[in-house]
Amino acid sequence: MLIEFGEQSTQKHAVVVGAGFGGLACAKKLRKSRSCRVTLIDRNPYQLFSPLLYQVATASLPEDDIAFPIRTAYREVQFVRGEVSNVDTTAKILTMSNGKTVSYDDLVLAVGSEGTTYGIPGVAENCLQMKSVSDAREIRRSLLRTYEDVEDGLLPLERLNVVIVGGGPTGVELAGAVSELQREIQREFEHIAPKATVTLLEAGPRLLPSFHPKSSKYTQKKLTQMGVQVHVDAAVTEATSRSLRLKDGKEIIAGTKIWAAGVVAPPHWKFLGETDRGNRIKVNSNLQLSDSIWVIGDAASYPDSEGRPLPMIAPVAIQQGKHVARQIRRRESSKSLEVFKYRDKGQMATIGRRKAVVEMNSWLRFQGSLAWLTWLALHLAYLSGGRNRTSIFADWIWNYIVWTPRRTITD
Repeated sequence: MLIEFGEQSTQKHAVVVGAGFGGLACAKKLRKSRSCRVTLIDRNPYQLFSPLLYQVATASLPEDDIAFPIRTAYREVQFVRGEVSNVDTTAKILTMSNGKTVSYDDLVLAVGSEGTTYGIPGVAENCLQMKSVSDAREIRRSLLRTYEDVEDGLLPLERLNVVIVGGGPTGVELAGAVSELQREIQREFEHIAPKATVTLLEAGPRLLPSFHPKSSKYTQKKLTQMGVQVHVDAAVTEATSRSLRLKDGKEIIAGTKIWAAGVVAPPHWKFLGETDRGNRIKVNSNLQLSDSIWVIGDAASYPDSEGRPLPMIAPVAIQQGKHVARQIRRRESSKSLEVFKYRDKGQMATIGRRKAVVEMNSWLRFQGSLAWLTWLALHLAYLSGGRNRTSIFADWIWNYIVWTPRRTITD
């Protein structure tokens, strides 16, 4: 069954696969074109604001605050819920997993990324990852329900220990948030909660390896002051149901083990073209794989000025999404295509309340309360929908004054 929408057959049809930062940026800009109709395809009917997943996982925010309905926000864009199983590049037809098909004139792949275990034994079976709302929900359930089970004598005290693998921004933010959760929950479980620990493992020589060494040093210092046990040069060689084993022979026992050690592009799309080690499809200077296929965001391998693939972060995806939309519109106006140029606006990571690091460029770096407020403001600005911004801002204010874990009846 071929899906067609409306009576606008004279218009070019642009299909965007993936409703993440890049896909939505592209669809939003394309919807203003009179010569192009836009269809957006995603397995979920909402935009997930993934940078705040860790706050859902640590019971700081309700999951509704970081999931915004696509149909409500982008009425000019036709939305199809589903997964693409195949692409016929000759006929320009997508086949969905339910058997339906969608034709396209331009295809924009913005399919994001997924966690990778690097083939380490036991990680997939015994560690939790955080790439979806259901993942965050499972982490929150593990963190909170374990206290109840230990209090009732159903689990040993060691199950309160939490280990996070990966010293990048996600791992750092999770470690700080889990530490704050452990401290605040002591009011409810005053006998057992003080025994809980949180450990952060990084295989490399320092935390936040993409940041300046001074930011890394500040981050490790603050996490240590918060009670986080930080281990660098600590590569995991095996995960069991009870512990993580390291290359130096040490074993760390924990009830909740969270894997935040890296991502790769989905391997499903490798058949379309040449890929790099992270399954990312190599594209030309216009972000094209062919005349009618564009690849953006985490799925695209596009080199920076030093020949290294651009990082898999939201600002890259957003800029690439907008760029592709401009190129499609330029081509419809018989204008030449432009080369994509990434504008690096810096990076940031939060460590805890009133603690963060921000790097705007090689010389403008700051830490502490100002960095934390900058982090808050930027994330609010990126959120879709006024209700979500208002709700999250209110939650942050409340958590800053009186922090209590946000439980659900399933926790």
